[in-house]
Amino acid sequence: MYGEDKALMLFALELSFSVQDIDSVAAVALTDHSNDKKCDLVFVDRDAGILVFAQGYVAQNHGKTEAPANKASDLNTAATWLLTGALDTLPDTLKSAAIEVRSALKSEDIREVHVWYCHNLPESQNVASELAQVQQTTKSLLKSHYPRSSINVSVQEIGTATLAEMYRRTQVPIIVSEKLTLPVAGGFEVTGDSWRAYCTSVPGVWLRKLWMKHQADLMSPNIRGYLGVMRTDRNINNGIKTTAKTLPERFWIYNNGLTVLVNNYVVNEDAASGRQILTLSGVGVINGAQTTGSIGTLSDSDATELDRMQVMVRFVSCSDAEVLAEIVKYNNSQNKVEATDFRSKDSVQDRLRSEFDNVPEADYRGGRRGGVRDAIERSKNLLPDQTVAQSLAAFQGRPNLAYNETRRIWEDDGVYASVFTDRTSSRHIILTYSLQKAIEEIKREMSQLPEKDRTSLQQKHLSFLRRRGSITLLVAAIAESLETVTGRVIADRVTLEFRDNCSPSEASNRWRPLVQALLPFVNQLSSAADNDLKSNDKVKDALEKFQSMVEATVESNEKIYMQFRSYLSL
Repeated sequence: MYGEDKALMLFALELSFSVQDIDSVAAVALTDHSNDKKCDLVFVDRDAGILVFAQGYVAQNHGKTEAPANKASDLNTAATWLLTGALDTLPDTLKSAAIEVRSALKSEDIREVHVWYCHNLPESQNVASELAQVQQTTKSLLKSHYPRSSINVSVQEIGTATLAEMYRRTQVPIIVSEKLTLPVAGGFEVTGDSWRAYCTSVPGVWLRKLWMKHQADLMSPNIRGYLGVMRTDRNINNGIKTTAKTLPERFWIYNNGLTVLVNNYVVNEDAASGRQILTLSGVGVINGAQTTGSIGTLSDSDATELDRMQVMVRFVSCSDAEVLAEIVKYNNSQNKVEATDFRSKDSVQDRLRSEFDNVPEADYRGGRRGGVRDAIERSKNLLPDQTVAQSLAAFQGRPNLAYNETRRIWEDDGVYASVFTDRTSSRHIILTYSLQKAIEEIKREMSQLPEKDRTSLQQKHLSFLRRRGSITLLVAAIAESLETVTGRVIADRVTLEFRDNCSPSEASNRWRPLVQALLPFVNQLSSAADNDLKSNDKVKDALEKFQSMVEATVESNEKIYMQFRSYLSL
């Protein structure tokens, strides 16, 4: 669908950040242009404070021992153009990405910048050396142009071994499976219906030895915890290290401790010493990745006092896979509780999930989410929460809320109630969601056409759809024009739906002819794309201009309009 090089980058993005709707992300993040200034993907997540830009490469000769290092060096060019290049010299798709990136940096919404080189060959020292220079270049540019921001910059070569390791961590809850025995001063056990936990303290020296032997494999139950250690600029928390070195006897009271998943544990008493002996079968840290990494990476000279240091630990064993997934999710400090989690049990989402039980080929979870493995092995019929919320908000004429402030939809009670109303039905969601998907599909099809085979009109349409926020803006514009299309007064758009209980894919097919008929008017929306999406006046003016063009072409598009009208329950 995307080409091998792009698919690799998207898969890495999915694994790294638990992306729920990779197709919608791809519709925005892929630069997809022959003159992309060595930047194939630009992903911005203001809510998470993350910027990723990447270069992709696929070798047709799998016998090669390493990827070309000059491709990694090209990321210096990508960083320069993206962060500081003159906007009027950039191609439209990268210009739009650069505007969004710079806006997010200026408003200090970005805390982490990740620079990736993704390919299908083994990793190499040559590439690593080039990426080290890319890291320095990116840091220097950020420091020079955004001096007030404190941004962590990481670089990563994602070759076959790294990608396989990232994927493996989504499949195996506990990689470190060996049996471990250690004496503990004491502790207590708490049990539940399918789980039990033993709370105690372990010596810092034991934890360091465990890290030195297994390192990041200790983080296998949660890839976000693993990445939290591996992708940071310094890899550790200096505050934790300082306490471990200078005040080891206070570490227990200063630090929140660890939660460690085990296959099983047994507590016995040593008759000779009277001490308890804890035997563990398998270990995996689900909370406390930074603590573990900090202690584990202390130098020999800094670790001399660890025998005087204790670390609080909960060792958890669970026999129920569903409960285990919840334990991992809610204990992981890297994987904060999302706004959608707080809405998953409200009455609107309960009702919608029930309604969707009767919708063919549709899996709607209404805020209930899983982990990374769910993102990778996602249901092909899944309607991702974020995309649903975006489509609803855009359809109501609020494209900025849909694109730039999606998190507010779930967090703000008033905004949430205005998007997910008591009148919002599963069929209405199918209507709005399928419109957004139809636009994304049409954009992807045009992108996949060789540039020389695109008509000038297709090129104009694609240039618009490559701009950030353009898809939600077009959803809003089409929704605004539906009275003209249907020839009926629409008092409340929330009540609009298809007359039959159709699947999302069938609904998308119904939208496509109408979207194609209205695409020639997207130039009327250009003034409200990118950062101008935040201007209510510019959005309102653009939507009015678009609607005027729709009104002017009613006769020429009458057949298409009548066909679409026949699908609706009016």
